[in-house]
Amino acid sequence: MNYQLDISKEYQNARKKVTLLSLAFSLIFSLILIADVLLVIFANEDYKLNLIIAIIISILFTWAAIFFFGNFYNEALGKYLFYKSYESGLKEEAEVIFEKQIDTITMTNRNGLYTYPVHVTYIDGLTKTHKVICTVEKDLGFKEGDKLTIITYQRVIIKAERHL
Repeated sequence: MNYQLDISKEYQNARKKVTLLSLAFSLIFSLILIADVLLVIFANEDYKLNLIIAIIISILFTWAAIFFFGNFYNEALGKYLFYKSYESGLKEEAEVIFEKQIDTITMTNRNGLYTYPVHVTYIDGLTKTHKVICTVEKDLGFKEGDKLTIITYQRVIIKAERHL
């Protein structure tokens, strides 16, 4: 059994999502700006009401933008940058013994990727080192004690092959 993460497909999906989110934000920002300007320009003699409405709309949009850039866009941009930097980044190839995979999703500092922790033992000559690495798949399909050759990037499993 082998596992391979399709980097080019994931990169294209992340790129598309960042582009769509950027365009959506730009469009909404433009519409709100136009609405605010029109409210002020076409104000009656009692311009205070229109000015208050424009200020309230601007404040609501500012808070929505902070939420947007703090959550959705930041996560999408992190994924995009992770997959973009894969080609030029350092990859680690190692022999490991698969121990267990935790099937609860955890947010890690892997640039916004939702990952699952995987416990493995690295084999380096005569030394064995226990480490926790990550994968984007919920179940890799390996059993406890399987010997694997893995390739990781930023401690995320990109490719894994089982030894027979």
